[in-house]
Amino acid sequence: MTPLLTVTKAISPIKGYLLATLTMTGISLVTALLTPLFLHTSLLMLFMAGIVFISAKTALGPAIYASALSFTIFNFFFTEPYYTLDITHRHDVATLVLFIFVSLITGNLASKMRLAIAESKQALERQHRFFAFSQKMTSAMNAALVLDTLQQAIQHSLSSAFYLIEKNQQELVFTPSTPPSPSISLLETIWENPENSELIDGEVIALRTENKTRALIYVPSPLTEEQSAALQTFSNLAALALQRILLAEDLEASRRLSETEQLRSALLSSVSHDLRTPLSSIIGSASSLLEYQEKLTADDQKQLLLTVLDESQRLDRHIQNLLDMTRFGQGKVTLNRDWVDIRDIIASTLYRLRDALDSCHLNISVQDNIPIIWVHGLLIEQALVNIIDNAARVTPADGDIDISVKLTTTSLDIDISDNGPGIADHEKVKIFDMFYSVTHDDSETKTGTGLGLAISKGMIAAHSGNIEVIDNSSGGTIMHITLPKHPVVYGPQE
Repeated sequence: MTPLLTVTKAISPIKGYLLATLTMTGISLVTALLTPLFLHTSLLMLFMAGIVFISAKTALGPAIYASALSFTIFNFFFTEPYYTLDITHRHDVATLVLFIFVSLITGNLASKMRLAIAESKQALERQHRFFAFSQKMTSAMNAALVLDTLQQAIQHSLSSAFYLIEKNQQELVFTPSTPPSPSISLLETIWENPENSELIDGEVIALRTENKTRALIYVPSPLTEEQSAALQTFSNLAALALQRILLAEDLEASRRLSETEQLRSALLSSVSHDLRTPLSSIIGSASSLLEYQEKLTADDQKQLLLTVLDESQRLDRHIQNLLDMTRFGQGKVTLNRDWVDIRDIIASTLYRLRDALDSCHLNISVQDNIPIIWVHGLLIEQALVNIIDNAARVTPADGDIDISVKLTTTSLDIDISDNGPGIADHEKVKIFDMFYSVTHDDSETKTGTGLGLAISKGMIAAHSGNIEVIDNSSGGTIMHITLPKHPVVYGPQE
């Protein structure tokens, strides 16, 4: 690959003069052959074409040399008297003077045009490489990739040796690894204050962001103004990319800190509210039993004991959800699959929720040919407990809760329908977020802790399944659970 920071040169002067001599010699031979057929003055155009060719391929010196050589050859061989430098006819004098004048102008213009084309081509190539470099800088995701791309760009563009210098734990790190001849202390001084770069031989360019040096480019050999400007452009683009990456890292750290604070606040709020409610009922019932035991009837004492039991079970579910949330958050969930019957899971779920479902009508439909399934039974049961408990909270008294299980060609589907107020479209995805609770206009509808559905989704997802919310055509919501046939129904592959 041609280095970007070198100037395109014409062929060497010696080769230029040799090419001019050979070209004029060849044209002379052709002119000698054509002389019997054309006027000798007409053949001067062949020499003019040769001069333009030499000007386009070489520099101004060989072009002038070609003009002078053409004038001499034509005068010596093709004007009377032949084989002398004398000129007999006046019109030959005028023709040769005009020829040398035009050839010098043409040669000069052609040479300048060649240089202009070469510079334009080089500038276009330089812009193309700068543009490609800027695109790579835009897509770079970390500082190491930025510096690696910068190093490659300089290697492809600069023929001189250079060093890319970084700092790791207060020590300069050189690439290539062999330090340059100047003392490291001098480069450390330049690292702290790039204005001291005049203290060292060669060129030093600093990559700085937020008034801090991130890297140095050191080229021991002197650079031209154009090369220095190009390296400065590379370093500026790299510095902007480093600035963008540092800003993105700061924003990401701020976002994580904010989310952590929000999660902590939500957790404390949820725990303080949802754990205190059943605890208050338990404390009140237990206190009443202790203080008024002799005055209470047997039925009242039994009712208070049932309240203690119900609220203890409710408290246990909250604590279980918090423990499950912690396990999922730490990635410590391990599936202990076994063959279980979905009917047994549903029966156990309904038994745990028997008090919460007292005021509802349950309709259960399980397809006849449902086989036993290969799942972690306790996790599936807990997921169903959370979902059906939610359905019981939003279903009005004497409302219906339908549970259906069926086998499709690709999955085992479990639908849990309620007659509650339903869920707005914009909340159908958010309800699976941690601590998100749907707000209902009906003040009698109990809201949850915002943990149950999030944990249920995690438990179902651990089995490669999914939960989605579907509107119930008769009012309310359908929680649609899908578990894949492989491996839930067909079991592990042999």
